[in-house]
Amino acid sequence: MNILKITTFQAYLFWENIDKNLQNLGLRLSSIREKTDLIVLPEMFSTGFSMNPEKLAEEMDGKTMQWMEAQAKKFDCVVTGSLIIKE
Repeated sequence: MNILKITTFQAYLFWENIDKNLQNLGLRLSSIREKTDLIVLPEMFSTGFSMNPEKLAEEMDGKTMQWMEAQAKKFDCVVTGSLIIKE
């Protein structure tokens, strides 16, 4: 039987501050010591819940998605989380 290793955590989110949240989460992720298959980020991890989604929405290939892709490559795993994407 294969075992699926999942890493989850909570983190303080800096309200509507994508750069600071990605930096903070990068530091938190650096503490992962064991091989994991899936990293589940906190809900709305890059901005926190906002009433200004039009101000914070990113393109599908924007900064946050690029950061998630880099983390997935770094840890050789799947990274998932929710964020605001432009329609």
